[in-house]
Amino acid sequence: MFRKTSSVEFLRYGDVYSEPEALCFDSKTRYSLPVQNQDLIFLYQADQDVCLYCSSGITLLVVSEELKPETFRNFVIHRYIRLRKGMYFNFISLSDKAAVTLAFPEGTKIHSCFFEQEYHYAHIVPRLHIRDLIAYYYNVRSANYNFAGEKNQFWELTYVDSGTLITEIEGVRYAVEENQCIFYAPDQFHTQATEDGLCSYLTVVVGMDIIDQYKYRLMNRVFTCDRDTRKAIEMFVASDSKLSIYDREMMILSLERTILNILKSTEVITEKAASTPMQQKFENEMIEQIVLYINENISEPLSVEDLCDHFTLSRSSLQALFRQNLNTAPKEYISSLKLKKSQALIRESKYTISEIASMLGFSSIHYFSRKFKSEFGISPSEYANKII
Repeated sequence: MFRKTSSVEFLRYGDVYSEPEALCFDSKTRYSLPVQNQDLIFLYQADQDVCLYCSSGITLLVVSEELKPETFRNFVIHRYIRLRKGMYFNFISLSDKAAVTLAFPEGTKIHSCFFEQEYHYAHIVPRLHIRDLIAYYYNVRSANYNFAGEKNQFWELTYVDSGTLITEIEGVRYAVEENQCIFYAPDQFHTQATEDGLCSYLTVVVGMDIIDQYKYRLMNRVFTCDRDTRKAIEMFVASDSKLSIYDREMMILSLERTILNILKSTEVITEKAASTPMQQKFENEMIEQIVLYINENISEPLSVEDLCDHFTLSRSSLQALFRQNLNTAPKEYISSLKLKKSQALIRESKYTISEIASMLGFSSIHYFSRKFKSEFGISPSEYANKII
C-alpha cells in the first residue's frame, strides 16, 4: 500500500499543509524540477528547510535521515510539504510526466550526495498476460482412451476434474489426478491417455505473454489445485454460459487468476508448525479420525455442530484444525466431498439424479443441482450426458 506525505509516518521527516500560504512560498526562491527518474544514484541534502509540492503528474518522494538505501522511505507527494533541513531526498515519477516545485530561502545550499548501491523503484506491471482465448472444451474419456499426441504454438492448460489422465511431454510420463493440472508450453509435444477408469478434464488453449521466470515454473510438472484455484476455474466455466461481453472478460481474468495462483504455489513458504511434536501428532490423529468419520457418514446431513459434538471440540478449534491441516473449512470439506461422491455415482450410471441427491443427504434435487453446478460449472444431468 502506498503511503502519502499526509500520513503520520511522514512526520519524522517534515510537515504537511493544506494551503501554500502556510509555507510562504512566494517569499522564497522557487524552482521547477522535471521528474523522470526510475533509478536513483544520489539524493539531495539542503542546509535549510525545503518546501515543495507536486505541480504535475504523480511523484514519489524518496526521503531518509541517512544516506543508506535500506533506510530510504517512499511517500506519494500529497498537499504542500516542508522537509526539515539535513534530510536526504529525491523524486521518482509514477506517471509518464511529472514535475515538482521546490521553494527555499535565498542562499540555501543544496548538495547532491551519491551512494554506491543504485536505488530502483519497480512499478507494478503485469508479467503475465493472456492475449487470446483460442479454445476450451470439457472432455469425458472412457477407460483405455489414447490420444497419439500433438504440439502447437499456444499454451495449453489441462485440469483433471475426476479420474486420472496419463500424459507424456516430450517422452516424460506424468499422471495427473483429480484436482490437479498440467501445462503444455508452445511447441511441446504431448500425448494423453486413460487406463482403468473414466477421466473428465477441462482443456484451455491460450495465447499468452509470460516472462521466462514464470514460464519455467509452469513447465514439466503436475500441480495440485487449492480451493482458491478451483474457484477461479469454476468462475471461468460459469462465465462461459452467460455470454455477455463482460463475462468474456471475466473468463480471461479467471484464467489469469488460476495461473497466478498456481505460480504462487511454487513459492517456498514456511508454514506455521504445531508448537511441539506431540501437538502435531495429536492434530494428525484427530484430523484423520474426523475425515474418516465424515467419509463413513457422507450420506448423512452432516453439520459442523455434529462434528463438534461427536469429537468434543469447540467450533473455533475445529475450524483451526481444518485450516491448518487441510487448508479449508469443515463445512466446505463436507460439501466438496459430497459433490465429488455424487460425480462418482453419476459415472456409475446405476442411479437417477434424484436418487443420488437423496443418498447423499441433500434436502432436495434442486438444491443438489444448484450446488453441483456451483462446484463444477455444469449441471448433474449435463455431466451425465457427457459420459462416453
